[in-house]
Amino acid sequence: MKSFDSNDKSFEERFDPELRTIGDPQLQNHDQEKEQTPTSKFFRLEFSKSIALETKTFLSEKLPDMLDFPGRLGLEINYASHLLRFIDQTTYETENGSPLPKNVTLPASRIDSLIDSRSFKVTIILPKKLETTEVIVNITRNVFSKLFGNIFFNEQILPLEFYQHSVKGQKQITAAIPEILDLVKEFNFHSDSLEGHCESVAKSYRLSMEKEGDQIRKQLIDEWREKWKDQSLSTEEQHTLSTIFTEFKELFQTNPKQFNQKVSERVKQLNSHLHFILPHEIQVYENFKQERFSHYIRSVLHKLEEISALAGFIEELYEQLKQLPETLALDGVGTQIRSRMRQLRKEKKVILFYVPEIPQNSELDHIRQKFPLRLIKMLPSGTPLKEWSKEIKKMEKHYAESIYSKLYSALHNLSTWTQSLEESRVAGFLESTDGLHLKRLMSVMKFRLPAIKSIQSSLGVLLDTNEESILQSGPDTAPQRQFIPLDDFRKAWSYFCSSVLTLLYYQEFTESAGLPQGFRTDNYLKSILEFVDQQCSRGINHFHIVRLLWLIYEKKPENDALTFILYCIQNPQDILRYTLHQVMRPQTDKTPVKRRLEKLPHYGKALITAYQNRMLEALV
Repeated sequence: MKSFDSNDKSFEERFDPELRTIGDPQLQNHDQEKEQTPTSKFFRLEFSKSIALETKTFLSEKLPDMLDFPGRLGLEINYASHLLRFIDQTTYETENGSPLPKNVTLPASRIDSLIDSRSFKVTIILPKKLETTEVIVNITRNVFSKLFGNIFFNEQILPLEFYQHSVKGQKQITAAIPEILDLVKEFNFHSDSLEGHCESVAKSYRLSMEKEGDQIRKQLIDEWREKWKDQSLSTEEQHTLSTIFTEFKELFQTNPKQFNQKVSERVKQLNSHLHFILPHEIQVYENFKQERFSHYIRSVLHKLEEISALAGFIEELYEQLKQLPETLALDGVGTQIRSRMRQLRKEKKVILFYVPEIPQNSELDHIRQKFPLRLIKMLPSGTPLKEWSKEIKKMEKHYAESIYSKLYSALHNLSTWTQSLEESRVAGFLESTDGLHLKRLMSVMKFRLPAIKSIQSSLGVLLDTNEESILQSGPDTAPQRQFIPLDDFRKAWSYFCSSVLTLLYYQEFTESAGLPQGFRTDNYLKSILEFVDQQCSRGINHFHIVRLLWLIYEKKPENDALTFILYCIQNPQDILRYTLHQVMRPQTDKTPVKRRLEKLPHYGKALITAYQNRMLEALV
């Protein structure tokens, strides 16, 4: 009974208001203690064994202040257990199994998400010695970039509902290695990474890039393609190809019309050989090309996919019939062939009386005699009467030489072959007229198919890139929802944030920072802004956002500028979406880079006006 009485008493005491010991003062003290947890406690520091003791000691002393400094400006990290790791170049190359790309200057950094965790691993690759102010300042910028650029952005910006709409409205455009190689082959665009690789090859073999650059480039692409097939591409080569694709996307965003023009020329060139856009389709495709280019790409892509699939079906069946005709189950094969032939006729991909070596009858001859009257209606308006006969013969030739006619003819020969198998007349088919004709057609398809698949691959990537561009800009006649280009926004914030934090940090800690030559604010700002302007002039999209943020920063008092920009980003309004959308619109003849840069001060002023009163109200 005593134990029960004790339990009852304990229960009563627990809920007795007079006996409560935790009140408002205790709760406030508890919250203050939590708020005072420094950011440096959220990171585990790690140094590789190869890092010199002097370097390790120097960084270990400076890092706590460096990591805690942004918290005073409102930039705080939420989650613990992030890893900040410092290694040298040799350790990095050993762990990754490939050398660091030659165009990477140390210090450098990378960020990786830890599996099954909200935490990140930030790796800083250090030079052998920290001898200059520039090196130490760049280490600081790398730390701020990854921690308070990337991690802060992922933790506290992306989860906001305003930005999540853009996450749902965008998809990450990716490309496999063969697609990247096809892009390089088809569009021959400039890539610093590729040129650097070619120059290394030329130098090692004492060749002239000026004279033999094209040949080196072609040979290198072919070599990479073979290595991909053999699964022997090195990590560095894969990284180079990934960088080439990133450069392609940046170039496309800068000048999509250049790539659209190239793809138009390639499609025209391919069509001159294959005539896959038939005479009665030409006007429709021309309208698509002028008014709805994405739909034009999609339509051409569907045609090439259809041709590739049909050619693949024919090739596979041909090989089966040629090698193992006696073991092939013929049930349904003939039906499949005839079904595909019927579909081509139904969709008017073939005009039967124009298909060479297909038996004709009197009914087809009668229709063929009247068909030129229909072709006359397809002539472009304004075609001189004396040119009609010549143009009609040209159209008839296109129908006859179309890839669809060749595919149909091959299907007809295969149908004849399967019938001979069903009737036990196997011997001698390949030497018959139909068999020899089929052999010739197979050679033609084998010759043409690589070009078809190459441009087909490129069109698929280009379509995704075009649609992303439209999603971001929207045609003037039918504006779409304006999504924020989050990847570019993240890059811009990371660069801007790290530059400003580094500036403010060394202005405050100049004496204790241990910089060999001291810190000159004017030199630092000049270097940063000149680089930003240079990248803007080149049309690198995310640097236009960086320039916009700097313009806002310069208009506000220095102590409040970063706080104001942070407030804008964390409390987004529609004007922010509109502004970022306008800043990132692809370059065109109507909106060149120069015009975009001229508008940046106006966008900055509009953002300041829109957010100023709202921020003051929030502070009251």
